[in-house]
Amino acid sequence: MDDLIKGTYGDVYALSRRLLGDPSDAADATQEVYLRVVRSVLGFRGEAAFGTWLHRVTVNVCMTMLRKRGDVRARGQSAGVLDATFDEIASDEASPEDRVATADLAQRTAQALSQLPEDAREVVVLRDVQGLSTKETAELLGVSEGAVKVRLHRAHARLREIVR
Repeated sequence: MDDLIKGTYGDVYALSRRLLGDPSDAADATQEVYLRVVRSVLGFRGEAAFGTWLHRVTVNVCMTMLRKRGDVRARGQSAGVLDATFDEIASDEASPEDRVATADLAQRTAQALSQLPEDAREVVVLRDVQGLSTKETAELLGVSEGAVKVRLHRAHARLREIVR
């Protein structure tokens, strides 16, 4: 179990952080994920890769936490905010104006992401932030690949509207 946690903790926490937007909530969610894994690992059927199953458990825990927060936060008004710090988004070669413009765009994008409905935010985080394939995202969310593509297309359109 120690090796499992050491090997996957960073990814589980990062996904929780992106979905929940709050570091302490993400830490709580990460602990809950591993509690659920311990309780249900014997029920793991091997129909998908273990990493895919672990992602699904993480998403489920985070979505449960969002719903428990209350209606406003569960709809995404303050959840799922990406933490893009100035240092992370600005390169040394960029001019100060470019750095400010990049930081502003990152902040507006994070705010826009937090305004998306839960299902759209999940797809954007899994596909665009985590880099999962359409198939992997569909498996994690328990929907068809077509549904993932439609949600992603609509989410991107909505993000473009908000960020303008």
